[in-house]
Amino acid sequence: MTLATRTYRTIFSVHEIEENSVLQWICGASLFFFFITFASWVGDSNLTIESAEAGKSVCWPYIPDCGSLYFLHDPSSDYSQSTFYMALYALMLAGAWSMWRKSWHLTHAIILVLFIWKAFVVFALSYTHADPYHYYHLILTALLLFVPHKEFFLKIGFILLYFMSVTTKLNSTWILGAYFTSLKAGLPLLPDALTALFTNLVILMQMIGSWFLVSRHRLLQRTAFIFFLAFHLYSGVFVMYTYPSVSLPSLIILFGPLYRHTSIPFGAKTIAGWTIIGFVVLFQAAGFILPGDRRLTLEHNRFGMFMFDANHQCQVDVDTYYRENLPHLETGESGTCGEFFCTTEHSLSTIGGATMRHVRYESPISWNRCDPYVWWAKLSPRCAGNPTIDRIALTINHSINGGPFVRTVETGNICAETYRLFERNSWIHSPPEATILGYPVENSYR
Repeated sequence: MTLATRTYRTIFSVHEIEENSVLQWICGASLFFFFITFASWVGDSNLTIESAEAGKSVCWPYIPDCGSLYFLHDPSSDYSQSTFYMALYALMLAGAWSMWRKSWHLTHAIILVLFIWKAFVVFALSYTHADPYHYYHLILTALLLFVPHKEFFLKIGFILLYFMSVTTKLNSTWILGAYFTSLKAGLPLLPDALTALFTNLVILMQMIGSWFLVSRHRLLQRTAFIFFLAFHLYSGVFVMYTYPSVSLPSLIILFGPLYRHTSIPFGAKTIAGWTIIGFVVLFQAAGFILPGDRRLTLEHNRFGMFMFDANHQCQVDVDTYYRENLPHLETGESGTCGEFFCTTEHSLSTIGGATMRHVRYESPISWNRCDPYVWWAKLSPRCAGNPTIDRIALTINHSINGGPFVRTVETGNICAETYRLFERNSWIHSPPEATILGYPVENSYR
């Protein structure tokens, strides 16, 4: 064993993985979800140079020019993106091979490389790729990679993720079950009369029952494990494969047949673990501490877990005012639907001798959050990049959990507005200043 290998093993406590079958299985679970992630990214044009040039990329507010960091091209232009992700595929195969060979320092190094790329995408390259299940995976993988006492901190981290998730449920969304009763189909396999009972049971178990996963009492521990196993299998009926794929393998490995009680460690070696845990707590708390309504105005919504925060519906009007008359401008089609929005109105008119294009978008699915920041990030570059555009007016009417539509945004020129990450944005409104409009119809999750 070389000096470099010995040093690497010491810095990252790789000996724990070598001696612990639970951690070895967690390495496999982490690799599995890297595959799930990259399989969805390999053809994603939103992470390409062409997307940035077209103003379609949405950056985090703290890296507003993230498109300048893109180095892959759209699959329609060349093969750079697919080549890059096939290289990652080969790396994942090498990770599986190193696990079979029990070369755990090599497995660790491969997972570290994959972790760096995924974290870079989620927290630097794309605001819209920052999803709760990616947070889930990155937090657990960070505990596996970087801290001593890995098994203990993985268990605490897993339970903490449940606790983080429940913080977004302590409102009418889950206490009254309004998220699901405002859907056409309601909860899968359950009548509406049982919705509130089910949602409050989930709140109770995620807030309190999850701690029994680390109980010394076998019956309590197994009861909690079976509940969460059933919960994640049931949730897959609703959310499909992605969330169960990140949660179930870790749940089974950490708290299933291989479970053993892990005592609380003490000493200087625990500092790294508690530091990551503390950072995760602050990451979740930011969404509640910072000004704004993370469900309605969506400010700071992507800090921490935000899955099932509310059943969202919105109507968005984008009016583009040009500096001159453009008679050959294409009208576009109405009545078409994409992944997140349906275009219900599309028209051209002449105002003061200049063209105005009106487009109305409506969201048919409950998990499209109608984020004002995303609209600001996509529309603002149009003004700067197209000299024929004078201004773009933006109106957003937003409803949560079947409640009334509230006009959260009404600005005559979104390009003149500024988005402030850690402050209240004056152009994004909430009641009582926001106008209350009509009521939505029932929608669908997908």
